[in-house]
Amino acid sequence: MILITNCKNEMNTIPYDNQLKKIKFDDIIFHDIALTEIPEPFYKDYSHHKSATARNYKSYDTMEFKNIILEKLSDYLRTKVLKLLIITPKNQESSYDAFAYLSEKKIVGIRLENTSNFRLWMNIIFEKQYKKLEEYKNDGQFEQQPELNPNPQFMLVLGKGQFSQKWVNSGMLIDERPYENTGSYLHKNAPQQYNETKIAKEKKNYIKKYIDTTGYGTIDEVRLKELFNEFIKIKQLKPTPPVSNTPFYKEFETLAGFSFPKELQVLLNTYNGIENIGFLSARQIFDEWKNWKEIYDSVDWMLIDLTGNNHPDGRKTIGIYTTPYWIPFMSMGDGNFIAIDYAPGSKGKSGQIIAFGADENKIRWIAENMEDFLQKLIKGTDVLRNGF
Repeated sequence: MILITNCKNEMNTIPYDNQLKKIKFDDIIFHDIALTEIPEPFYKDYSHHKSATARNYKSYDTMEFKNIILEKLSDYLRTKVLKLLIITPKNQESSYDAFAYLSEKKIVGIRLENTSNFRLWMNIIFEKQYKKLEEYKNDGQFEQQPELNPNPQFMLVLGKGQFSQKWVNSGMLIDERPYENTGSYLHKNAPQQYNETKIAKEKKNYIKKYIDTTGYGTIDEVRLKELFNEFIKIKQLKPTPPVSNTPFYKEFETLAGFSFPKELQVLLNTYNGIENIGFLSARQIFDEWKNWKEIYDSVDWMLIDLTGNNHPDGRKTIGIYTTPYWIPFMSMGDGNFIAIDYAPGSKGKSGQIIAFGADENKIRWIAENMEDFLQKLIKGTDVLRNGF
């Protein structure tokens, strides 16, 4: 028996499991949705560009259209839409068949009403395909190849990092066939986020060869305190008085599986942060670490997403957006941090100090350890912008 369940907004959804493969197109209950307030097609904003030629370039902002569609559908369904397949109708008046992959691993069949602005966007997106179709007709391709369909449909695939156009039921080898063995097709084309186990395993296999939580070596607590106090005095800073941070240290160890860095404990037991220069309190360190850990653990962030745009600093660091083995202790503003690194590169060392964050495409090596870091701050070298 094929199970189609009822969900939010009285939508009938299909669970993503092996039973999905048995579902036929006629088994699916489609729900009519009118995506109102879709704006008229608009161009990308190049006004900030230095080149006058670039500023005058006209290109429709199809990526923003994607964001609008996914956001509006997510709002309507009251759950995040991870991926959307939209199939053009057989005639201009009919609705668009669509399949929405929801965050809770369910799929819903939708018929999107053929509203004017939505149709304008779709015609722009498939402009090249329609031109190619006209070329085939003018060249007599359909007379020469009777297996080809002169009136094919097209599919738009939208999702995180996805924007692609495909031919549907055209008779070509490149064809997509969502109307045949529909359940198997939907199962095969599910978003990567549905494969949590595989995604987590890929991350684990990547990071495990770098993990080293032993720290840089023996911590000279007296020396660290001296350097910290000297830095505060020279810079005329106003640190926050110390408090008991034991609960944060214990909770960190429970979640992380390793101890809160000893050198940070020494500094926090001296002063619980320095607000006017970005040294975080124990609570702030713990909260920021959790925020970055959530990104790393999220199924929305696959390994390729984490490593695709970030680069190592030689072989001292690794090129990844974030990892739970970085403990941010100093904020540089705008989502950028200085951190202790427990997952160094092959030429780096556990406990080294690095920079990472929203704007740090290069994971910058800053100092050998906390003592070295404080010494550089005291000397007044522009250590925070090292290599930037």
